[in-house]
Amino acid sequence: MNVPFRQIHMDFHTSPLIPGAGEAFDAAEFARTLQTARVESINLFAKCHHGMYYYPTKIGTMHPSLKFDLLGAQIKACREAGIRVCIYTTVVWDEDLCDRHPEWMLISPDGVLGLKKPFTADYYAWRRLCLNNGALAAHVKAELAETYALYKPDGCWIDIVSQADCICPVCLSDRKALGLDGNNPADMARHARLTEIRFMKEIFGYVKDMDPSLGVYFNGNPGEMDQAGDSALSSRLKRESNSYIDIESLPSDLWGYAHFGVSVNYLNKYAQELTMMNGKFHKAWGDFGSLRNVEALEYECFRALANGAKICIGDQLHPSGKIDGTVYQRIGEVFNSVEAKEPWCRDTRKLAQIGVYTPKGVLEAGDGAYAADATNEGVYRMMTELHLLFDFVDFQDDISGYELVVLPDSVLLPGYVSEKIKKYTESGGSLLITGKSGLSDVAGRFAADGIGALYCGEAEYCPRYMRIAEEFEGLPPMDYVAYERGARVEALPGAKVLAYTVNPYFNRTYEHFSSHRQTPPSGVTDEPCIIMNGNIIYISNPLFKDYAINGNRIYRDILSDCVRRLMPEPVVRCALPAAAELTVRMQGGTHIVHILSYIIQRKCRSMDTIEERFPLYNRKISLKTGRKPMKVYTAPQLAELSYNFAGEYVEIEIPEITGHQMIVIE
Repeated sequence: MNVPFRQIHMDFHTSPLIPGAGEAFDAAEFARTLQTARVESINLFAKCHHGMYYYPTKIGTMHPSLKFDLLGAQIKACREAGIRVCIYTTVVWDEDLCDRHPEWMLISPDGVLGLKKPFTADYYAWRRLCLNNGALAAHVKAELAETYALYKPDGCWIDIVSQADCICPVCLSDRKALGLDGNNPADMARHARLTEIRFMKEIFGYVKDMDPSLGVYFNGNPGEMDQAGDSALSSRLKRESNSYIDIESLPSDLWGYAHFGVSVNYLNKYAQELTMMNGKFHKAWGDFGSLRNVEALEYECFRALANGAKICIGDQLHPSGKIDGTVYQRIGEVFNSVEAKEPWCRDTRKLAQIGVYTPKGVLEAGDGAYAADATNEGVYRMMTELHLLFDFVDFQDDISGYELVVLPDSVLLPGYVSEKIKKYTESGGSLLITGKSGLSDVAGRFAADGIGALYCGEAEYCPRYMRIAEEFEGLPPMDYVAYERGARVEALPGAKVLAYTVNPYFNRTYEHFSSHRQTPPSGVTDEPCIIMNGNIIYISNPLFKDYAINGNRIYRDILSDCVRRLMPEPVVRCALPAAAELTVRMQGGTHIVHILSYIIQRKCRSMDTIEERFPLYNRKISLKTGRKPMKVYTAPQLAELSYNFAGEYVEIEIPEITGHQMIVIE
């Protein structure tokens, strides 16, 4: 399907206690405001988390203070304005259904009905229905059939399609039939994932039978990255039941700015279309009375374009139904710019030189449902700050097209992946490994051939130090601390040691300690910490995780030197600061370079935000194209740039970069 670039997700979660629902809705104003803001598509509410319907339904409860068909009026106004319409509904969070059908509710393993403990008033706390209940699935189908018959939408946006551990009678019976143990947390998690996959497949098939042209998206984390080591449970199966993937990522509040970067660098190598969903809010959903800084909104939307994604900005309509002109004036500022950039963003594909295996296994929680896993975050930060072009990959991906493959920190290898990596390195591909990565998933030894190291177990000391000396030209010689626990190894004959481990005098304990923090280094050992063997470099410390947690720049500098040794001709060479982001996408045979220059700041204790575009002047970049271009120019400004072509590289000097700049190399 062809997903529009400029979309709105218009939340309308309105308590039945609120009077006058929809009474200020003005169809002409609604359509005019969206049109002026250059909106192409909108998700409109059939039903909200309160379980209230916003049209005259025969299967549920229409909002008690709503006196007319609000959804129908919104759809009519949008269609007359030429705006595409998807209908939103919610599945697991539905307060009215919980009241009317308590027997459909999830029961947590500790016996809490609906998972929400009594008397809590927390944000985002809703009672939950059990996704495994066939009666709930039948109700969802009836609702989708009803809204389709009434409105013939262009798509269905189906929210909260997720299952928590449940001990309701349906789940107990289903687990027993599947041979799963209800007292085993791993089996409980497996059953929850199977339930999500089955539900999506069932409802996707139902909608497509109703109308094959309908787009369907299930907001149940189908874009989650995992190793795909369990083919029956991987999120890959969820993606098969989605027409496209929305990466919901409101960077303030729960998600953080790394979340989208991690997710999109896994998903944007595939053909399935992507949408970045952020919000107009200062914090997140339901943050009434707030407006996102225009610089932050720009960055998030332009970053989507730079990574091959379309854009969906989240808003929440006031209960009265009156659209907020100030909000859409701001959205319009950004969407006007997006529209001007679209010709260079259509039908593009990503250019990547490095493939990075994720350490996140299927069903592993990582650091939380929203936050990126620390190792993945460290990879994203280092690669982006070094302006290296990379993909996250899983065990099913083809790695033969990458010049360098990275195994970061804790990737344990099944036999079939070890064989894949062996073939890759034997055919000339380079390999970079950190920490405990590269070990067999069934034995405590390196599974990948040619590493040049013998694994001897977990490091005895933590923190410990790395002796960086003459082998690393340009890095100040010193014993640098490695905060996170690494591995203990020996170098095999023929391997070259680039750096040695320095241990502290002792680990800090109640009785043994020195000064305020870690014990100082006691002297260099004969234990290596960085080993190079042909086209493979091994580092015994988990530098990616360490960088995400502790932010020590020396880790990035060490990684940069190692990458330079293994991949001496990067696609991009540039004189850009680490804060600037760079991606390269191909539009046919044309290279399109995206550069983003914004400053992410911690302006308060709770969240990061953006208030500043950071202008850059007279910056040089070199792009390895392999052939001389016909023309180089800026987009959308269409200003031609002079260039040199030498040694397969196009060398360009960009006079000014403010916010987001595209450079087109035809």
